Amino acid sequence: MAEAAEAAPAADEEESGSEKRMPFLAHLDELRSCLRNSAIALFGGTIVAYPFRAYFFALLVRPLMRAWNETPALGRGELVMLSPHEGFMVLFKLALVVGVFLASPFVFREIWKFIAPGLYSRERKWGLGFIFASVILFAGGAAFAYSYVLPASYKYFLGYSTESLGIIKHALGTTFDVTLSQPFDIKPMISMEEYFGLTTMLLLVFGVVFELPLLLAVLAILGIVSAGTLWRFNRYAIVLFAVAGAVLTPGDLVVGQLAMTASLTILYNLSILIAFLVGKKRKEREEAEERAYLEEQPPSSTT
Repeated sequence: MAEAAEAAPAADEEESGSEKRMPFLAHLDELRSCLRNSAIALFGGTIVAYPFRAYFFALLVRPLMRAWNETPALGRGELVMLSPHEGFMVLFKLALVVGVFLASPFVFREIWKFIAPGLYSRERKWGLGFIFASVILFAGGAAFAYSYVLPASYKYFLGYSTESLGIIKHALGTTFDVTLSQPFDIKPMISMEEYFGLTTMLLLVFGVVFELPLLLAVLAILGIVSAGTLWRFNRYAIVLFAVAGAVLTPGDLVVGQLAMTASLTILYNLSILIAFLVGKKRKEREEAEERAYLEEQPPSSTT
């Protein structure tokens, strides 16, 4: 009986890899180390990107120019500077944003290093996959916003510069009985700072949002959530995604709000499928371990 009583603790010890939990202060020290290394990686990425800042800005402006060219009434596309240092600051901050993407593999590696002490030894082997999936999803979200959300959004809003003119002329001519003696135009004057802020915010927000399947997959691996729970929460999640799209996308960017809501909904349901597969595999592993444990137990003797 004593041997049987000692077998269960021994199995639990083997399951946890005979590893001790990291003390709280040591965990804080590890967090500080991860933040420091991430900051160094970000600084290095910014240094690498800075010499090519003009080329990155040309790429950044392309969705606006594409939408501008599809609205011939606007004439030649242009951006304006509203302060002497605006051009310098925009290019510097653009190098910083590019540095975020260049440093993302190192940042996600530090995130994994921070959460790895709370995992079992077999789960720590997934570190490379976690880093790879994180980078792909982060870059994929930004690429989706760059290729589809930004051109459609700018085309939608630039169209107001010509459509609004007709509405204003109609209102002046009918409501107030005023005839315009001189033709006038409404032309957009978009500053570099405003365009940079809106565009990079959408790129980063979509990059972060696309990490949702990976986040829920990790929670499913840890046994915190299950596919059934996520599926029952689906209808409420869609409402939350609509609110998140309205909050995270700046201003009245309707196209961005709809795109984010649809993206989150698709990613959430993809997460349910991943959680189902992970949960099924986890259950099979636990059942196999339980059978192996029972087979190792000596037969009980009867007196």
